[in-house]
Amino acid sequence: MTAHTAFRRLISTTLAFLSLATASSLPAQEQQGSRYLAAPFLPILDSGDASAFPVADNRQAAPIHFDAADATVVRIAAEALAADIQRVTGTAAQASSTAPAADSQPILIGTLGQSPLIDSLVKSGQLDVSAVAGEWEAYTASVVKNPLPGIAKALVIAGSDRRGTAFGVFALSEAMGVSPWYWWGDIPTKQREQVFVASGTHVQPSPGVKYRGIFLNDEDWGLQPWAAKTFEPETGNIGPRTYAKIFELLLRLQSNIIWPAMHEFPVHTTPFYLDPRNPAVADDYAIVISTSHHEPMLRNSHEYDEGELGPYNYWTHRDTIYKFWEERVKETAGYENMYTIGLRGRTDQGMLAPEGTTIAQKAAMIQNQIIPDQRQMLADHVNPDPSRVPQIFIPYKETLVQYQAGLELPDDVTILWPDDNHGYIRQLPTAAERQRSGGSGVYYHLSYWGVPRSYLWLCTTPPGMTRVEMMKAWDFEAHRMWLVNVGDLKPHEIGTEFFLRLARDPESFRDFDQHAYLAEWAARDFSPENAKAIADILEEYYRLNIVTRPEQLNLKQTRFDSTGALGHGDQASARLQALAALTAQANALYETLPANQQAAFYQLILFPIRAADLTNQKVLLAERSRLWAEQGRAAANQVAAQAQEADDALRAEIAFCNTKNADGKWNYMFNPMDTSELPRWAHETQSIFLPANTASYEAPAAAGLGVAIEGAANTLAPDTTGQLPPFRRATDRSRFIDIFNTGTDPFTWTATPSAPWVTLSQSSGTADTRLSVSIDWASAPKNPIQTATIAIEAAGATRTVALTVHPQPELDLATLPAHLLDYGQLKIKATSYAERRDSADSTGWRRVSQSNASGDGMELQPVTAASLDPAALPADAPALTYTFHAFEPGPVSIEVRCLPTHRITSDHPGLRYAISVNGEEPQILDLHANEYTPAWNANTLRAYSAGLSQHDLENAGLQTITIQMVDPGLILDQIVVKPTSGTN
Repeated sequence: MTAHTAFRRLISTTLAFLSLATASSLPAQEQQGSRYLAAPFLPILDSGDASAFPVADNRQAAPIHFDAADATVVRIAAEALAADIQRVTGTAAQASSTAPAADSQPILIGTLGQSPLIDSLVKSGQLDVSAVAGEWEAYTASVVKNPLPGIAKALVIAGSDRRGTAFGVFALSEAMGVSPWYWWGDIPTKQREQVFVASGTHVQPSPGVKYRGIFLNDEDWGLQPWAAKTFEPETGNIGPRTYAKIFELLLRLQSNIIWPAMHEFPVHTTPFYLDPRNPAVADDYAIVISTSHHEPMLRNSHEYDEGELGPYNYWTHRDTIYKFWEERVKETAGYENMYTIGLRGRTDQGMLAPEGTTIAQKAAMIQNQIIPDQRQMLADHVNPDPSRVPQIFIPYKETLVQYQAGLELPDDVTILWPDDNHGYIRQLPTAAERQRSGGSGVYYHLSYWGVPRSYLWLCTTPPGMTRVEMMKAWDFEAHRMWLVNVGDLKPHEIGTEFFLRLARDPESFRDFDQHAYLAEWAARDFSPENAKAIADILEEYYRLNIVTRPEQLNLKQTRFDSTGALGHGDQASARLQALAALTAQANALYETLPANQQAAFYQLILFPIRAADLTNQKVLLAERSRLWAEQGRAAANQVAAQAQEADDALRAEIAFCNTKNADGKWNYMFNPMDTSELPRWAHETQSIFLPANTASYEAPAAAGLGVAIEGAANTLAPDTTGQLPPFRRATDRSRFIDIFNTGTDPFTWTATPSAPWVTLSQSSGTADTRLSVSIDWASAPKNPIQTATIAIEAAGATRTVALTVHPQPELDLATLPAHLLDYGQLKIKATSYAERRDSADSTGWRRVSQSNASGDGMELQPVTAASLDPAALPADAPALTYTFHAFEPGPVSIEVRCLPTHRITSDHPGLRYAISVNGEEPQILDLHANEYTPAWNANTLRAYSAGLSQHDLENAGLQTITIQMVDPGLILDQIVVKPTSGTN
């Protein structure tokens, strides 16, 4: 741990302690402090003694003073604080650049070296800024006695730089109870009659990550039409009013950089710099402007008119492109920027080059011509020493391949490592790369348009999954810049804040609990009384939707089996039931909320839940209608109608979200595009809004008997006997039989078992029925194996279903392990290990919160541990042991599912693990999959990678699986055991 990191942790801990120790007048639920959101906070009291500072007391607010010579953002923050004090207390506050009046108790804010007022306090010894002076974006808040003649007390907020000052002011606002999302999320402000700041000095050190921000991308979905038609019609696009609101949000979230919106299709976003008011507003708010991976030198590549300027090809049109970039460098030289260098294609494609140009030749062009040209522009117009100008190189998609082919960068350039667009970082710096003066960072996605399937709509990446990837970046010192693609910003509020909070102080997230974080967030923005309920709801929302994102439901690879063929019953029905229960839970909470919280709860929580539920209903019920039509069920059209009802309800929900919730404030933010405006290749981004793909089935009038049994997609033919999966006393599972009418005329069915110990959920009916079949073990024979049949009759026809029962009286159920290999497959959660072994240096597997598709995972920690030699694994190689009972011997396959990460650095051999069963020789498997390969496609869609090994169980009974470390970077999710022969 570096001294800087240790200092930051110490200060964060001290602040959390001070918040608890001084908050004696707060309600009990608020005295608990904040584990993850505390870092930028100041200790606030509802009442105070003579030593505390009264921000607002007895219907009088402290005047706020700043120096006119200070940065514009200081004035903006001061005026925002005045408005926030009034939001909280109802008492008007004034912000002014004039000297404070005698006998007042003012709030004095300013930047070291830019505010004569603050500098005079430092010079006189009345303000100690030794902890923040010369630091990056640090601040101190002190209650100072007699700071100026005639003034007995003042609250002084001083920043090490202009953003540090603004962060300190907005930290006070948030501590008082103003959510960063008060405007963008319509979060109501909790009211206080009085507000005091505890006495003493409160320090917030520099952020962990230097540059922290967002990318507004694919904004043609919502942000652009909302800005153009609802919020900023005078501009008719995303303009300075919209950016001012976004920049204020970034400051409230203690972040500092943005890649502005830049899309051109199908709705054209005005490039940021084409409206000169935009960069001026950014500078006023002290927000650093950078641009995305295909917008070098702050130039939106869509500004390049190939019809006028020729191809965007540096081989053939160097002078034209050079001038195109240089114009923007001249224009922006006076602002605080982060220049993107290198070159990709104009429309987010690979760079144009003469036919036959190799990867190595492209890399050489970037290294030897393009980057030197770009740095010459910086030397000519920004700083004679270009190494003093912040620059980033983003090895995105094919550019990473060029970098891996040997492209060398100037040492001072920051490498911004991308994820694979689905939340899994492709590569982090090697030991040699960590020595570069420019350092590195990460470009991460919460939203994406591209292969294998886009997810542009709802935010469904669990915070725990983001946390494990970004903490890996932190541990590998990729902390110069973290930037996240948030699409339209809404509805990505929770994910956006989490990412930026994590970037501010990664160490406070070292031992992370996702539920605790969500509860803290909910307590802040709603109420402590509902915090647990909201956290429960959100955890279930993430758990259900990361398995298959709503935007990806209609892909074959992500369908949920409804026939029981996988040995776990009707997955589609179970999913729909879980989503329905979640929606009912959220609906019920919504109805109990105060009226002023409902708009916020709806847009942040309830709408995504309802939208996901309805999308699943639409897709899965449409799929069911097609299956039922194939099976000849007369009810297929009824299910198709239900799918259409879900589609209609989804559109109504979107209309409500746009035009009714929050009085229509967000109209057009959630509108689906008209797919007629899109080329065919772009339709998949709107797949959730395409008509439900339902079956249209014309059933005959005459009633007929149809039977489909668990484990089979086809209906039971008249002259065949169906076979249900086996029953075992040890597992005591029920099975199902679907009985249905193949015609529209009424029918009556009966079901008769051949043995009295076969129990049916009902024995007759007049409607389609899912019949549950179970065994009465108290009366079932104790002999080894029993068979029975069920005769089903209706409409003059009979179908026979056979079943096999394994009583197994020799087994002592009390001694069996928790995991039993029954029909189909056995899933063992990675956290359900029987034994854990660490190495001598304490390297080992550790539980990590909500990191995987099924919940908590097991991560090899520290991630910086060295790989092991698979040919000579040490006796203490970190290992996890799992046990299960097999009812029969025989061959099995074992699928180890993990978070679909990539090997950590280019120096890492892979993502390997060793697996053995019952002490056999370990097998070595590698889960690393290169981007765009079939394995990677599958991994991203199902949110896990899988290693498959084959083993032979020599005997029935207790079995032991051992998984040993080979490479760090693995996060285990589940172990799935499947028999490859026999019934088991």
